[in-house]
Amino acid sequence: MEIAEQAIELFADLPPDHQFFQQLAFMGAEEIPAYETLLQRLKNRPYEAVSENDRAMIVTLSFAYIEPRHRFGLLSEDLMSKIVAARNRFYETLPSELQNAIERYDPAKYIAAASVMDNVLFGRVGNNHPDAPDRIRSIVYDILDELGLYAELLDVGLDFNVGAGGRRLTAGQRQKLDVARALLKRPDFLILNRPLSALDQRAQDKVLRNVLDEARCDGHSPAIVWVVTNPAMGMMFDRVIVFDSGKLVEDGTLETLLAGKGIFKELLS
Repeated sequence: MEIAEQAIELFADLPPDHQFFQQLAFMGAEEIPAYETLLQRLKNRPYEAVSENDRAMIVTLSFAYIEPRHRFGLLSEDLMSKIVAARNRFYETLPSELQNAIERYDPAKYIAAASVMDNVLFGRVGNNHPDAPDRIRSIVYDILDELGLYAELLDVGLDFNVGAGGRRLTAGQRQKLDVARALLKRPDFLILNRPLSALDQRAQDKVLRNVLDEARCDGHSPAIVWVVTNPAMGMMFDRVIVFDSGKLVEDGTLETLLAGKGIFKELLS
């Protein structure tokens, strides 16, 4: 309930297409009104008086909550100890026919439910090191390439169960996957509407350059229409169209727009 209360307090006034919702794994913009109504309904009601459906809605939030990422300050030492104890009890009392259905973490074994990278690193890189994932990934790629294992690892990755609607992927991974799917179709027209809003600007620029190169390889030359999240990204295109309050206000090449004194030049500055 505290997750719902804090999420609503922080995000209820944001527009539905705000990039924050791309990073909020446990609640979408369209779910906020339902949770607002639910909190009002549950106010001062004892647990026994709450319906199964309402309990499920609240409990579901906790499964997607990640303290180091969302930082609501809800996981105390006492609560973490209770969660670990509950996990142990759950596993120990599983019927024998279900023992292999749920994989328990074991530092001495390969964890099939985790990614290959997580297994290699024996865990995940903390969020307090923003550039560490890229550096570590680069080192691991070099080692795999040196050992001739990169292609085999790629096959393993393609067999990964991404979950319903890609729920086991991050928002950024889901967006990059959508872009990759569009590229695989080799279309004559590639239209992308702010497709990478969950990524930081540096990552967006890098993916954009890669997409432009890949889309135009092997003699292919599709028309690419890209609604950008940052005006600077427009500098990578042959033609820039600027809208203001839904109206077309500028249209031209990068050189002509920079030579004038319009909105695009002002946005870049």
